[in-house]
Amino acid sequence: MPTPQDLAQELTQERFALSSLLEFARTLTPDLGPEGIIRSVLRTVMGKSLISEAFAYLGEDGGYRLVALAGFPHKTLPSIIDQQGFDELLENRTAPCTAVPLVAADGTGYLGMLGLGPSINPRLSGDSEATYIGSLAALTSIALTNAWLFEREKERERLESELRLARDIQQSLLPQKLPEISGAEFAALTQPSEWIGGDYYDVIELGEGRVLLAIADVVGKGITAALTMANLQAALRALVALLREGHLTLVDVVKELNRLMCESTSPERFITAAFGVLDVPHRTLESVVCGHPNPIITSEMSTTVVETTGIPLGIIPTFSYQARTSVLNGRNLLVFYTDGLSEAVDGGRPLGESGIQALVGKASHRSETLDVLLGALVESKHISIEDDVTVLAVRTL
Repeated sequence: MPTPQDLAQELTQERFALSSLLEFARTLTPDLGPEGIIRSVLRTVMGKSLISEAFAYLGEDGGYRLVALAGFPHKTLPSIIDQQGFDELLENRTAPCTAVPLVAADGTGYLGMLGLGPSINPRLSGDSEATYIGSLAALTSIALTNAWLFEREKERERLESELRLARDIQQSLLPQKLPEISGAEFAALTQPSEWIGGDYYDVIELGEGRVLLAIADVVGKGITAALTMANLQAALRALVALLREGHLTLVDVVKELNRLMCESTSPERFITAAFGVLDVPHRTLESVVCGHPNPIITSEMSTTVVETTGIPLGIIPTFSYQARTSVLNGRNLLVFYTDGLSEAVDGGRPLGESGIQALVGKASHRSETLDVLLGALVESKHISIEDDVTVLAVRTL
């Protein structure tokens, strides 16, 4: 039967262990980071428990890395161990220390390991020391899990901030205001499927009622596609002055864009595009379509598809593109779009070119503004869109 002295000593040991663990819990904050938490644990436990030897491993890249070491003057621990070495350390009963695993919160694996030498603190001995070390390992595991989650959240917030900035920069490259020309109405809509996309459109006045229309889709998504799009925008804007002054034709501009894209992008990073010079007073559209979904022209009597006249930009630097000229009669609706719209699902089936022609044909007979018509086209509850979508439309009056 335990004596009063034994009970008092046991109570003292439990109080010490509890107060020490509470101190750990207060200091192990997620902002310390995983290695900071390990250092804090060892610093506190060695001071409180009068332990002169300790080490710690943390999981990293399928193995475990030594992140802290104190004492062990006659023993060298490897800086990296694999799972077998980890298990051997845990199972080694002859080592002059107690090795305890840091178990993941979901119980699926190990976060790392603490190795603690014997304590010379009289208030920790026998069962109380084993319980204390087990509780310490559990607290450390929780703190490490929180720290990793904290770091992951900080990284997510950092990436979101960068993507938000990239999206704002990308949006600033698109026209902030569309031209106002007598006899024509312009509207555009772009809807990236992710933070940033690879679609691009532009509407640039050339003078005397002439307007350059451009739409493009960089293969792929994300930042790489957005950077390629920015290169295309910069190159096109640089060539517009020569087109405006008559030093270059539309075909010349497209050929030069193709050469520049071949030089600045890898072969797999090609760009489908469609360009047009709309002459509003003379009611003509000169167009060059580079492997892009075919633009559509509707009138009161018919629907015309502007066929492709060349391959996508960025594949063959010397490709010879050709232009086609369409004559506009009466009230027309011109629609340029990216393949995100043609690949949209309507009633369980891809919309396709025929579906878009039907939608554009219906829209051409409606009296709402183009902005309203485009919004209704993309935001229809019957159509599911999963890719970047950009639509550029012109209505001649």
